[in-house]
Amino acid sequence: MTITREALTQAATTGQPLDHLTAGQVWAAHKLCVPPERLQKPLASHIAALLDNVERKARREFFGSVIPDDTDAMISRAYNKQHPPFLRLPILEILKEGMDTFFPGLKPAGYDDSGEAVYALADIAHTLEVSEAELLQHADQRGLTDRIQRTPTPHSIH
Repeated sequence: MTITREALTQAATTGQPLDHLTAGQVWAAHKLCVPPERLQKPLASHIAALLDNVERKARREFFGSVIPDDTDAMISRAYNKQHPPFLRLPILEILKEGMDTFFPGLKPAGYDDSGEAVYALADIAHTLEVSEAELLQHADQRGLTDRIQRTPTPHSIH
């Protein structure tokens, strides 16, 4: 397979591997604007080393200083679009699968400007069988009240 700039961009933004390149190498090559002809198999050792070093740096920044079992920090990083898709998207997919499995009736009330699903507080409270006040109190205790937005109204689902 011949690697093209378009294929590299697509794979990098979706966190996917491409031909003989890992998802991390794809992202690093895209970030560094490595010409596609330099990415053909066999990969030159200096190109492989460069891509691996950039990927390793991204992994250190993503996972660094996260205390083991600190799910809040990992979820926060997964939603932070400044981190590479190849690190963020697998976590977001697992979160989506968990939501679909454990809360099958909970559907988004709409979507925000960046296309992320937005859920109504009342729907979440109903699904968890708690009051909205309890959810707000719990969010306040965990320092998450800034993530609960009452306005602007999300874009509704048609």
